[in-house]
Amino acid sequence: MRTNIPTPSLLLIVVTLLSVAVAVVVMWGATMVPWMGLRLALTPDGSQIQVIGIDDVDSFSEPTPGNGNLLLAIGPHPADPAHPPVVLEPSDITPEPDSFESFAAIDTFFQRQAVLDALLQEPVTLYMQSTYSREPFTTVTYPMTRPFENLPDGFWVQLLAGLAGVLISGWVWALKPGRLGPVLFFIGAGGMALSTTTSAIYANRELAMNADLFRVLVPVNNSGAVIFGLAMFGLLMIYPVRLIRPAWLWLLLVLFAVMATLTFGHIGLGPYQLYLFVAAATLAIFAAIGLQWLATRKRPADRAALGWLGLSIAVGCSAYTVLGAAPVLFDVPFGLPQSHVTGVLVVIYLGLAFGLSRFRLFELGDWAYRVLFYTVGTLLLVCIDAGLVVLLELDNGPALALSLLLVGFLYLPTRDWIWRRITARRRIEQHELFSAALDVAFAPSPAGRASRWRALLTRLFDPLEVTESTDIAAIGVSNDGLTLHLPPAAGSPPLLLAYPFAGRGLFSPQHQDLAEQLLTLVARAEEGREAYMRGVGEERRRMARDLHDDVGARLLTGLHTADETTRPTLQAALSDIRAIVSGLSGEEASLDRVLAETRHEAARRLEAAEIALDWPLPEAEIDAIQLDYRLHKALTSAVREIVSNVIRHSAASRFTVTATLSPGHLTVQFADNGKGLPPAALAGETAGFGLRNLRHRIGDIGGYLTLAAMPAGTTITLDIPLVLQPHTPEPGVPEPPLPLNSPA
Repeated sequence: MRTNIPTPSLLLIVVTLLSVAVAVVVMWGATMVPWMGLRLALTPDGSQIQVIGIDDVDSFSEPTPGNGNLLLAIGPHPADPAHPPVVLEPSDITPEPDSFESFAAIDTFFQRQAVLDALLQEPVTLYMQSTYSREPFTTVTYPMTRPFENLPDGFWVQLLAGLAGVLISGWVWALKPGRLGPVLFFIGAGGMALSTTTSAIYANRELAMNADLFRVLVPVNNSGAVIFGLAMFGLLMIYPVRLIRPAWLWLLLVLFAVMATLTFGHIGLGPYQLYLFVAAATLAIFAAIGLQWLATRKRPADRAALGWLGLSIAVGCSAYTVLGAAPVLFDVPFGLPQSHVTGVLVVIYLGLAFGLSRFRLFELGDWAYRVLFYTVGTLLLVCIDAGLVVLLELDNGPALALSLLLVGFLYLPTRDWIWRRITARRRIEQHELFSAALDVAFAPSPAGRASRWRALLTRLFDPLEVTESTDIAAIGVSNDGLTLHLPPAAGSPPLLLAYPFAGRGLFSPQHQDLAEQLLTLVARAEEGREAYMRGVGEERRRMARDLHDDVGARLLTGLHTADETTRPTLQAALSDIRAIVSGLSGEEASLDRVLAETRHEAARRLEAAEIALDWPLPEAEIDAIQLDYRLHKALTSAVREIVSNVIRHSAASRFTVTATLSPGHLTVQFADNGKGLPPAALAGETAGFGLRNLRHRIGDIGGYLTLAAMPAGTTITLDIPLVLQPHTPEPGVPEPPLPLNSPA
C-alpha cells in the first residue's frame, strides 16, 4: 500500500498559509480595539497620563488636546449624572498586566478595563488639563475602530517577530518532520508566536479593550512564553548530543500543565511569577548548553553546531531576560517598551537561518535553502497574480504574465544574490580548474609541484589544518564532513584537510567531486608534462649528437692543422661545444673543473696580450659541487666577457681574480690596474652591449654584478648562486592565475 508523504514544499506552504491566517486574525483583533486618535504615556514621575501624540485633531471638539496635556478622566457625552466620569489611573495604560504584584490587582485592572471599554463604545468627554496654564478643559470625541495604518511600531515588532520564528522553524521542521529536534524547535517558535501575537493586540491598545478578551489573551500569552522556554530547554537536552532519553521529555508537558493551571487559575505568588519562570528557564538553558559543551568535547562537528545554535539561543533568551523580566522582578525602570522586548527573541531563529549551511544544523545543508527559495517563489507568484486580479481588476491572462515578469526579473535575481551571500563561496569554473592544474603540473621541480598543489587546495577549501598521511588510496570525506582525504598527487604525499573554510563549514559531496575532478586534471596535466619532457630530452640528445659528431669533429680536424694564431680560438670553440653538448644532455659540471678551465683560458688570452694574471685557486674543497649547465655557462661567458674588456679597453698590466666560496654562493672579484671605466659605464648608461648583456646574463640565474672604480683601475664583482632557482617569467609573461576563491 502506497503511503502519501507530504513534500517539504507542501509542508512549508501549509506553515506559511497558517502564518498568514494568524497575521490576518491578529491585525483584525488589533483594529477592533476602541481608538480615540491619541497616543498616551505616563508622565516622567509616573503619577498621571499625558498625551504624547495626536493622530487626528479634527476628530475632537474645541478646544482640541495638545501634546503634553494631561488626561484626567473620561465620561459619557452628553454628561449623565447617573454615570459620573471615570478618573483615570496610571495603571490603566499598563501594557503587560502580568507585571502587577497580586492577582487582586490584576482583577481590579480588568474591572476598570471593562468600564472604560463600555464608555468608549459611545461618544465620550475627555477631562484634560493644559500643559502650560494648568487650567482644566474638556473636549468631545467619537471613538472608532483603529485604522490599520495607525497601528504602532510595537505591534509590528511583536507580530513580525512571532511570524519570523514560526516561518524559520517551520522551514526546518518541513525538511525534517520526523526528527525530534526540529519538532521541538517548531513547538518553541509556536509558543513564542502565541506570546508575541497576543501581546501585540493588548499591549498596543490606546486605553482600553474588551475585558473578557483581555482576560483570555493574558494567560494565553503567559502559556506561550512557558512553551517557548520548555521547548528550548528540551531541545538542548537532546541536540546536538542526546543527554537524556526522549521519554523524559514528557516531564516538560507535566511542568507546562502545572504552569498553565497556576496562570489560568490565578494561583501562586502572583502574575509576576511568569518572569520568575523566564529567569529560571534561562538559567536551565545555560546549564543545558554547558552540559552539551562537555558532551561534545570529542565530537567537533557537534561542537560546531552547538557553538552556533547555543550562542543564538543564549543571546536571545539572555536579552529577553535582562530587558523584559529583570525590570519587572527588580522594579527597575527601563527605556525599551515591553512591546519591543520580544523582538530580541527572533535572534534565535535568524541565527539558525544563517548557521544552517555552515554547520549543518539538524543535519541540513545548502539544499534546505533551495527548498525555501522555490517555495517562496511559488507563493510569491500566486500572491502577485491574485493581487493584480483583485486590486487592479486585470484579466487572468495579463495578470499571470505580469506576475511571471515580476518574479523573473525581481525575485529570481534577488534570490540568486541572497544565495551567493549565504554560501559565501565563489563558483569554480572549468577553465580555472584546468589552468590551476597546469600551473601545478608544470612547476619547475617536484618540490615546487607539491608546494603548488598544497597552495591550490588551500585556495579552494581554506582548511585550518593540512597534514600528511599514509595509505590513502582514494578520496573520501570523514568525521561528518570535517576531514577530506586526498591520495598522493603532484609529488605530494597523501594529505588530510581538516576544518574547511576557516572552520566555518564542512566538506560536502560536491566538494569531494570537485577534489576528484581536480586530481584527474592534475594527473592528465602531469602526463602531458612528462610526454613533453620526453620529447624535449630526445630533441636535445639529437642536437647534442649532431654537435659532437659533426661540428666537434670538424673543429678537431681544424685544430690539428691550425697555426699558433688560430689554435686558441679553435680550442675555445671546442670547449664551448663540449659545454653545450653537456648542457643539452642534462649533464652537470663540477665547480673545480669549470674554474680550472676558465682560469686556463683566461691565462692564455691575457698572456698573449702581455697582461699578468694573478688567480689563486680557492682554499675550500669544491670538487663535490656540481653546477647546472646554465650556471657554468653563465660563469664561463661572464669571465670571457670581462677578460675581453680588460684586453681591449683597460690598458692594464695586471689582472687579479679572487674566488670566494660561501654557503650556496660563489663570489668572484676581478680587479685590474688600468685606466678604469668612465662614469657613464659605471652607472650602466653606455650604449654598448657588453656590460648590459653581462648584467642580464648574471641576473637571469639569480646573481648580481657590481662595478666599482678604484684609484687605479676597475673592480667587478660577481655573486653567483650554486643552485639554480625557478626561472622568473620575462616581462609580458602572465603570472600564475588569481586564487580561485578571490573576489575578482
